[in-house]
Amino acid sequence: MKRIAIAAMLSIALMAMMSPLEAAETKESGIARKAVTLFSEGKYKEMTGYFDSTMTKAAPPERLRAIWTSLAGQTGKFERIVGDSSFAYGNYRIVLVTCKFQKTLLDVKIVLDKSFKIAGLFFVPARQNQFEKSGNEAAKNNKSGEVSRKTGYISRDVTFPNRKGGVELAGTLTLPDSTRKLPAVLLVAGSGRNDRNETVAGHAVFKAIADYLASRGIAVLRYDKRGVGKSTGNYADATTEDFASDALAGVEYLAGLREIDHRKIGIIGHSEGGEVAPMVANESRSVAFVVLMAGPGVQGYRIILSQIAAIDRESGMSDSSVNANVALENRILKTVMSVKDSSRAARELKVLLTGKAGETEVEADASIRELLSPWYRTFLSYDPRPALRKLRCPVLAIWGSKDLQVPPKENLPAVREALKSGSSGNYRVVEIPGLNHLFQEAKTGSPFEYGTIAEDISPKALDLIGDWIVKQTAK
Repeated sequence: MKRIAIAAMLSIALMAMMSPLEAAETKESGIARKAVTLFSEGKYKEMTGYFDSTMTKAAPPERLRAIWTSLAGQTGKFERIVGDSSFAYGNYRIVLVTCKFQKTLLDVKIVLDKSFKIAGLFFVPARQNQFEKSGNEAAKNNKSGEVSRKTGYISRDVTFPNRKGGVELAGTLTLPDSTRKLPAVLLVAGSGRNDRNETVAGHAVFKAIADYLASRGIAVLRYDKRGVGKSTGNYADATTEDFASDALAGVEYLAGLREIDHRKIGIIGHSEGGEVAPMVANESRSVAFVVLMAGPGVQGYRIILSQIAAIDRESGMSDSSVNANVALENRILKTVMSVKDSSRAARELKVLLTGKAGETEVEADASIRELLSPWYRTFLSYDPRPALRKLRCPVLAIWGSKDLQVPPKENLPAVREALKSGSSGNYRVVEIPGLNHLFQEAKTGSPFEYGTIAEDISPKALDLIGDWIVKQTAK
């Protein structure tokens, strides 16, 4: 995971560990918005008046000017503040101020201490904030039980329990307007606090997939992750195994519906969901097929290192800088993986982050919490290949050639080899030219480009998935 600190080392992580809460006009919201406004107006000296003592030393006006100039060179001209959301994080309060730039959406992450002084400043690609305020945008646009005249399907809000996990998942079930028993898919989102639409940079990826598949006669269930939107549970303490348990509950829910053909239930997993899908398929006899969208083929620590290298190179960094960043991140990840005692690991990471990485103590503390979280420790060490080899159902695995988050160069061959040596016997592996991690038509594949692209997902990806599922369920 690449930390994005005040030095404006802009990259993207595969996960987001904090819990967004819709921010009204609170004191922290006002301070954060004011700071961002001063930043955008070039009033750097006035902005430092909101800093604590550490930030005042770390980010004098001349450094703020250099950061903003560098940022604008990558994102284009600042246009406006779109919205904000707040986070409780230990003894700190954090506000994400989502900003519209000429080329993309970007979150300015403001860390506030108990005195409402700014103790940290980060930049991250806008992911879910104002776009998933209720975790239920589908319900706003399509009331429960309402038939869409344009597309001929019914969408309704549903809930289903994961009794093993002690949570209740809330989602949207899309049913083609038909009297016959329907094939169905469960959509499993990637890492991070994803809502049922897997909203990323304003793009409702899963809603687009659900609408398309419904037009092809396929029912779709998508849901808010535990602790997100209307789903219960604690997201921060969950691991990939917990998310697999939730997905299994979704499959069982579909299998119990009278509208569904119980022999034709599949899973579409995107990114980390591509790890979850095989785990569930190997446990449930109800899973008839699996689609992996940008699914990992190697351990998480290797994905993080290749992700950092790919995004850094795309941003124009020199080979020496890229290699230095990767080497440092490798040391950090090895510490997380090898030092099991969290107190000792935290001490060693603090030295690396405040020394080699140049983070402030507040930034380092935030990074350490994420690095030592249950999810992250599990993600780094998990190898998806054994689960892929065990699959007995048909599998479609696809990547975009410009995916910089789960690069196909490393992951596609690993998935192909695991499936080839495994039990499925019916699999297809495809790299789609020109598409990014969200399967949009892209120029660079950079995460900062997501918000500048009009489409939620390319028709090339939709048609490939739809045609394959129709073929598998026609039997």
